[in-house]
Amino acid sequence: MTQREALDWLREVAGQLYRNKRGPSGRDAWVAVVRTPRIGERRGKLIVALAGTLEEATSAAAHQWQALRGDWGPMQ
Repeated sequence: MTQREALDWLREVAGQLYRNKRGPSGRDAWVAVVRTPRIGERRGKLIVALAGTLEEATSAAAHQWQALRGDWGPMQ
């Protein structure tokens, strides 16, 4: 996933992206946060993905989203 694809996907699913301030280790951390849609009476699920780059964090969240999508059944 490219940076543009990551940001476009986050906009599409109304997700958020956070970046920590560099700590003593000097390493960055990115967090992608998205909520799956509510389907009927079933509440959405919160997905939180942490990684070293925005692309990795967003890709991890997107993979979790796709895995959960199979559990949704037909969209109403």
